[in-house]
Amino acid sequence: MRRQIISSWLCAGSLYAFPMLASAQPAAAGTPPTNPPPAAPAAAAAEPAAPAAGSDQPTLEKRELPERKSPALEVLSPVAGGLTADQVARRTLASSAMVRAKRAEFDAAEAKVNETTYQFLPRLTLKATYTRLSPVAADLGGALVGARNAGSLGVGPCAPGAPQTCVLDSGGTPVGAAKFEIKTLENNYALSADLDIPISDYILRLSHAATSASASRRAAHLNLRAERLKVQNDGRVLFYNWLRAKGQVAVADKALEQTQARLKDAKTAYSLGAISKADLMRLEALVANTELMVKQTETLQQLTDAQLGIYMGDKVPRQYKVGEDVLAPAAKPVNGSLQALQHEALRRRLEIQALDSTVRALHSGSSAQAVGGLPRLDAFGNVTYANPNQRYFPPQQRWDATWAVGVSATWTVGDAFVNSAASSELDAKARSVQAQRTALADGIRQEVTADYLQREKAKVAVQTSKRAVAAAEEAYRVATDLYRVGRATTTELIDAESDLLQARLSELNARIDVKVANAKLRHAVGRDVR
Repeated sequence: MRRQIISSWLCAGSLYAFPMLASAQPAAAGTPPTNPPPAAPAAAAAEPAAPAAGSDQPTLEKRELPERKSPALEVLSPVAGGLTADQVARRTLASSAMVRAKRAEFDAAEAKVNETTYQFLPRLTLKATYTRLSPVAADLGGALVGARNAGSLGVGPCAPGAPQTCVLDSGGTPVGAAKFEIKTLENNYALSADLDIPISDYILRLSHAATSASASRRAAHLNLRAERLKVQNDGRVLFYNWLRAKGQVAVADKALEQTQARLKDAKTAYSLGAISKADLMRLEALVANTELMVKQTETLQQLTDAQLGIYMGDKVPRQYKVGEDVLAPAAKPVNGSLQALQHEALRRRLEIQALDSTVRALHSGSSAQAVGGLPRLDAFGNVTYANPNQRYFPPQQRWDATWAVGVSATWTVGDAFVNSAASSELDAKARSVQAQRTALADGIRQEVTADYLQREKAKVAVQTSKRAVAAAEEAYRVATDLYRVGRATTTELIDAESDLLQARLSELNARIDVKVANAKLRHAVGRDVR
C-alpha cells in the first residue's frame, strides 16, 4: 500500500496530486483487486496529507497539469513593435552587399551604352602647336637673272659708247644678276581642327553595336532586380527560421522543467524504496538528454539572432521581438497546379529574361565585330590657322588660314582575320549562355516542384501535428494516471513525455515549414516580380 501511494505522488511530480488515493484501503484477503477510480480533476483535488510533526520523512510537492497550449506558440505570440518577415526583407535589402555589387554592374553596363554611342560620333580633333626651328641658310644654289622690262632678251653694248657687251631686255636695259635667298622663320605657330566622319560604321556597325549595348544593359538591370528579390526572400526565410529556433528553445525549456521536477520526486521516491535505481537512472538520462537539447536549441537561436542582425545591417547585437503571427494564414498564398506554376515561373523569373538579353547582346556584338573586317569609308575635313602657314610661299611672319576636305577608303587586310575570330568567339559565348539558360530553366522547374511539394507536405503536417499534440497530451495524462496506481513503468512514462515533446516540436516545425515553403514557392514562381 505504501509503494502504491508513493508511486501515485511521484507521477504527480510534473502534473498534479491525487490525494484521494492516499486514503485508499487495502483490499481484503482473497478479494480480487478492483480497477482504480478515474482521476479527479485538479480543481477538486484535496491537499496531500502533511507528514507528522518532527518526522524526517521526505515529502512530495504538488504540481499542476501542464498547459494545453504549446509553449512554442505562446512565446511566438506577436507583440507591438516586433519584427515581421516584410520588415526583415526590407532591412536585408538595404544592407545587402550583393545588391550593391549588382548595382555597380548595372552602372557599368549603362556606361558601356554611352561609350558605344560616343564611339560613332564624328571625331573632332583640336590642336594647337608652337615650334622653334633651328636657323638654316635656304637658297636656290646660284644666281638669278632679273629683267626690268618684260619681253625677249637681246645682246648689245652695256651703255652708249661702252665697249662691253651685255644682255639687254626688250627696252634695251641691261639685265642684272643677283644671288636669291629664302628667309627662314624660326618661330612657328599653328591652330588646327580635324573632323573625321566614319561613314561605313554608320551603315554597317551602328545598329548592331547599339543593340548589343542595350541588351547588355537590360541583362544587368534584370540581374539587379533578381538579386534584390533573392535577398528579400532569403531575409524572409531567415526570419521564419529564427522563429523556429525561438520556439524550439521554449519547448525544450518547458520539457527540461518537467523532467527536472520528475527527477526530483523520483529521488524522493527512491529514498523511500518506492522505485528501483534503474527507474531513477532512466530519469537521470532523460534530464541529461533534455539539458543537451536545450543547449543545442539555445545555440541555434544565438546563431539565428546573429545572422538576423548581420543580414539587417545591425552593428550592435539586439534582442528582437516577434511581430508576426505564426498561426495566421499566408497573406499571399500561391495557388495553382504544379504544371501551371512551372510555366508561370519560366515566364516570370527575371534570371531567365536576363540570360535571354545576354544572348541577344552577344549575337549583336558578333555581327558588329564581323563587319569590322570590311573596308572603311571615312570623310574628313581640316582647317589650319598658322603663322607662318606652310601653304604660302615664300613663308611670311603672319597668320593665314587654309582648309581641306576629302574622302578616304582604307582596308587593313589583317584586321579581317582578327575581327572574324572575335566574331566567332562571341558566337561561341552566346551558345554557352543559351545552354546555361536551358539548365537554369530545368533548375527552376525543379525548384518549383520541390517547394510546391514541401508546401503541400507542410500543410498536411500542420493538421496531423495538431492531432498528434492532442493525442500525446492525452497519452501523457493517461500514462501518468497508470503510473500513479502502479500500472505503468517508468519507461512508459518517459516515452509518453518524449512523445509529447516530439509532438510539440513537430507542430512548431510544421507551422514554420508552411511559412517557409510558401515564401520560397512564391519566389520560385516569380510572384514577387512587380
